[in-house]
Amino acid sequence: MKKLLIIAAALCVTLPAAPALSQDAQPELRDVKWYQIHMIRWVSGKGARAHEIIEMFEKVDEALGEQGVLDFHMSTGEWNSIVAFPMKHGIAEMGWKESPEGKKWDAEFARQVGGEDKAKALMDELQTLVAAEQRHVGHIDIGE
Repeated sequence: MKKLLIIAAALCVTLPAAPALSQDAQPELRDVKWYQIHMIRWVSGKGARAHEIIEMFEKVDEALGEQGVLDFHMSTGEWNSIVAFPMKHGIAEMGWKESPEGKKWDAEFARQVGGEDKAKALMDELQTLVAAEQRHVGHIDIGE
């Protein structure tokens, strides 16, 4: 036992100390833009109505000065639409109960369509037009 303690003490003296991380040290984050990706298949014959509602959403984005949503109308494959919503605050948004921008967006949508009841009815209607949907999170590398 005495030999073990002597060996341990010798190792402590000869091994370099691990550098201590200061409380201010932050790991470097990659330079990426995060997106929520929604892949949607519309109920047969209902895509036009869905896009009428989506055009209302685009007007809300314009009114709020929001930009960056990518809305792909697919010509091939199993999905009719693939929409990429930028995550302004990065991957941390995944932990939010509700985003501040989301509250502003909801309020503006309700204002534009004539009230919260009408806004809810349009959102509910949109869900009836969705045959299938998958949601994913992804990123674009924007620098080294």
